[in-house]
Amino acid sequence: MLLLNKFYRVVSREEKDNNIVFHVELLPECDVYQGHFPGNPVSPGVCNIEMIKECVMQVVGRKLVMNKLDRCRLTAVASPSVCPTLDVTVHVEEGESSVKVLASIADAQQQYMDFKGEMI
Repeated sequence: MLLLNKFYRVVSREEKDNNIVFHVELLPECDVYQGHFPGNPVSPGVCNIEMIKECVMQVVGRKLVMNKLDRCRLTAVASPSVCPTLDVTVHVEEGESSVKVLASIADAQQQYMDFKGEMI
């Protein structure tokens, strides 16, 4: 796992309405935040996508790569200084050769990313 325990850590995990919700804490000491941007850290969209992928990998128990991205909307900017804890909610449908994923990253106040894609 590339970003787990470096960019974020999983605080807890629960099943809710046919979804898996990962309660995560963003780790502001990560080098990503030091470069993006010093004094005003934000979570890059590509890191948010990787965080979703890594959560899905925990659900299915194997390594995955992104195969298809149908929708990826950054609806707000996540920052470890503004929203240090987030919920990564994933809905997974495993097929014979791929995993279809609906996911979101949010906190109690707002949604930061809406995602739909396929991984293999």
